[in-house]
Amino acid sequence: MANMDIDTIPNLLSDQRDAAPEDSQHMFIQFEDHHEKKLWHELTDVLVEYFNLPGTEHQRLPLYNHFIKIFAAKINQLKLVTLGLSAAAQCK
Repeated sequence: MANMDIDTIPNLLSDQRDAAPEDSQHMFIQFEDHHEKKLWHELTDVLVEYFNLPGTEHQRLPLYNHFIKIFAAKINQLKLVTLGLSAAAQCK
């Protein structure tokens, strides 16, 4: 799975960046950079910041399911729950 992630993560983040509000698209570059460098704390903080922005609601669940779950065991579990609840709020 590790080899798949190398190709999948940049593609996923690129697609999500294109769908993001224009004023927050730069954050996806930070997501990818922090992920590549395994800077889990910094990545988590930027994700929490992004999830708190208005207009990002439609991306929270896909980001959680296809990106955050890959490194979920490596990040602060309280912040993981915060991200998960924010993503789950989009479910009916």
